[in-house]
Amino acid sequence: MTVAYILFMGTVYSHSRLGMFRTCPRQYRFRYLDKVTVPYRVSADLYLGSAVHRQVERAYSLGADGVLYSLDDMIGNYRKEWEKPEKESIVVSSEYRSIEDYIRVGEEMLRRFHEEYQPFDQGTLLGAELRIRFPLQNSPFNFMAIIDRLWKRDDGVVEICDYKTGRRLPQGIRDPLFSSQMAIYQLAVQAKYPQFERIEVAQYFLRLDEVISGTITRDELDEHAERLRQEVLQIKQAERKDDFPAQEGAYCDYCDYLNLCPAKRHRLILETAGAADDETQVSAESASKLVDQFVEVDNELRKTRSRHQALKEGLVKAADELNVEKLVGSESEVIIRRSHQQSFVGKSLDPDEYVRLSQLVRSWGLDECFALDTGALMKDFFKKERLSPEQLKELKEFLVDKETSRVTIRRPRRPAEEEQS
Repeated sequence: MTVAYILFMGTVYSHSRLGMFRTCPRQYRFRYLDKVTVPYRVSADLYLGSAVHRQVERAYSLGADGVLYSLDDMIGNYRKEWEKPEKESIVVSSEYRSIEDYIRVGEEMLRRFHEEYQPFDQGTLLGAELRIRFPLQNSPFNFMAIIDRLWKRDDGVVEICDYKTGRRLPQGIRDPLFSSQMAIYQLAVQAKYPQFERIEVAQYFLRLDEVISGTITRDELDEHAERLRQEVLQIKQAERKDDFPAQEGAYCDYCDYLNLCPAKRHRLILETAGAADDETQVSAESASKLVDQFVEVDNELRKTRSRHQALKEGLVKAADELNVEKLVGSESEVIIRRSHQQSFVGKSLDPDEYVRLSQLVRSWGLDECFALDTGALMKDFFKKERLSPEQLKELKEFLVDKETSRVTIRRPRRPAEEEQS
């Protein structure tokens, strides 16, 4: 095992961990790397989800042993969840809702769930709140999946279930909102139970009384695994560069690290006058004025750049129409040079094609540990033809043509300059 592989073995990734990095890299750093200690807070939506999930888990665990979890017991235990000491740390996201509103919504979900699925003894229960730690295929990275319910149906199909209490409904199983999570769960189950041949994934939306289910194919799983690998590599690159920018959004107001966030600190200082020391307050106000001045100058610069780009495009078009490389003005000349370049498809241009390209290159042993360097692939392998004819042919499928234009001004020399020359 190489040193690079050994270095990566310690961290365990999950759907929620990767999701936090996607949402806000700075929050990821605060939580997982700096391990900042903050007062415990939890959103009412998350608390509701946890309280409902515990009742669902208990219902199926008892049902598997032939014991009916009665509706009265389910609702009674559910309400006890809201009387725990943690209740004081629940944050409600809307001024129009109260804790009681959330309790009521959860109770309605459980009543409907109990009526539809009791006595909770369908098929064979293989696990409830099942934790599976597994190595991601073709990588040195470890993952963790927590599966709400794993069971074998009467038709022999193993179903991986996830229960949802929110309102966001995916647009089918190909929607990343569905597939990015359920693919991890299926990879986990197949790693732990390779004997299972027929597997389906399903999400049960208890609030909406909807079920979305289907099959993720082997090829689709391989692509998801490659995406997961790329995401972990992106995190590793951020760690090497210590590059975790804050990414602002509607979720910021409920972030545990709001007061530490470098994207929020300046505004907080300005809005809470007197909370900071005098020197910090003066610096903050001075910086605010600099922002206003910079924005004013930047607006002027944008107008100039826009006009500059429009003129450049006009010159290129004129040169094409006249079939020339140089255009002459009253005092100066401009030279138009065209260049034609090829490059491989990048992640930002087409993420799916980039994943396919990465899989292909890794299968040749050219990209074992770190992110695919398409520039090096083009310069060092493709152009120098250091690959087999078959490999070169396969790579051509991923080529992207890019045309660039350069306009250079040639100014006339002044008389003094001519004498010196």
